[in-house]
Amino acid sequence: MKYVGQVKELWRYPVSSLGGQRCDVIEIDAHGLKGDRKFGIFDPATMSVATPEKEARWRPALFLESTIDGNGNAYVRLPDGSQYRVEDGALISHLSDHFGFNVAIGRYAHIETEHFKSLPIISNRYSPSALHLLTTSSIATLSEMTPAVEVDRRRFRPSLLVTTENDLGFIENEWVGSGLRIGELRVSVTEKTKRCGMTFIAQPQLQEQPEILRNIVRQNGRNMGVYCEPLRPGPISVGMNVYLED
Repeated sequence: MKYVGQVKELWRYPVSSLGGQRCDVIEIDAHGLKGDRKFGIFDPATMSVATPEKEARWRPALFLESTIDGNGNAYVRLPDGSQYRVEDGALISHLSDHFGFNVAIGRYAHIETEHFKSLPIISNRYSPSALHLLTTSSIATLSEMTPAVEVDRRRFRPSLLVTTENDLGFIENEWVGSGLRIGELRVSVTEKTKRCGMTFIAQPQLQEQPEILRNIVRQNGRNMGVYCEPLRPGPISVGMNVYLED
């Protein structure tokens, strides 16, 4: 095995398209991070799930946050700091006010229903990978290519942000087809992450910056980061070493 870096940040996104929750320790099973992407917001008139990367009307989603507490309760936090459990009927009116049209929240069919039976089952608009990994080397490389723009890791919504010793280079590209080991966790790096409009959309403290996606397309074939599938589950925490398997 070869040491390649350390876990710098861990993120999960309980509600798709909304801002995520930063974690210090988290369990990863065969489906990915515990509590990740369990819910989605949708237009009840058409049952279409939010697509901020395609439709401007959904872009206010990035100014909302989603979290899960230690008891498994899921919440949506509004820009004014108030928060509501996802099954709270009052949340619907607040979401609709925030977006300016009727918006509801539903659960994906694969999640457990103990807490959330009152929510409708909705269809996920894509098949998410279990884990998305991004390195600080890739961020530094894109920053050098885009000096007038702040390249913030939140734009890319990684599950794992790994601090690497290489200063520059999209080094995780080279890991595709290999395995990574982090403590008890073992994952397979399956493919590069194709980027969409979510990378440049405005969000808290970050302005809209189309040049970010343009440079990812020009310099790395639209790729930024990699997707991983768990081979052996386990807990991981910030600061753990990351090893590339031979």
